[in-house]
Amino acid sequence: MEDHDNMEYFYQQVLQKDVTRRLQVGQDLIDYLNDPHRSPDVEQDKPRLDKTIDELTGWINSSNFKVALLGIDICGAFVDRIGERFKGYLGTVLPALVDRLGDGKDQVRENSQALILRLMEQTTSPMNVWERLTPGFKHKNFRSREGICLCLSATLSTYGAQPLSLSKLVPHLCSLTGDQNPQVREASMTTLVDVYRHVGEKVRADLGKRGLPAAR
Repeated sequence: MEDHDNMEYFYQQVLQKDVTRRLQVGQDLIDYLNDPHRSPDVEQDKPRLDKTIDELTGWINSSNFKVALLGIDICGAFVDRIGERFKGYLGTVLPALVDRLGDGKDQVRENSQALILRLMEQTTSPMNVWERLTPGFKHKNFRSREGICLCLSATLSTYGAQPLSLSKLVPHLCSLTGDQNPQVREASMTTLVDVYRHVGEKVRADLGKRGLPAAR
């Protein structure tokens, strides 16, 4: 087994397109990352790491929900393993996670949100993550738009308002209160209420400026 334990082996496994094969190797890859003795070259072989994480987004985007969940878990294992060094991959991974916030399966949506929150904790500041999440407010999938609102509520309840530049995020929420989808309208209002709970009058003034009736 020893000769299997390197990033090249890992990369070859992640390249697998076959669902059955992916489901077989997925847990092994997580165990491999969780054991630094088995995977000493994770940190050393950066080009290989780059390629591996690129491929992993293909797992996260898989139409097979079990593969998608494994992809999210493996990504989480990478985050645990390399921490702040994962920051360079946010541009690759976050768009895939935003897509999955709109998944048809609850568990995929929940795990995506949980990983996004972990990225805020382990790789970079919550606002740096949000800078990259904002396109999600305009996502073509209504569930992803809804999911981004829910994710902002979750961010507030985990980190509070302090680390967030809410003035950059509130306008997006305001736009979504006029979304064509009722679930998105509902979620954006709920999140605005959460924002209000955290920052109070300051946000009421912002909303007034945007022509949103104060009573709402």
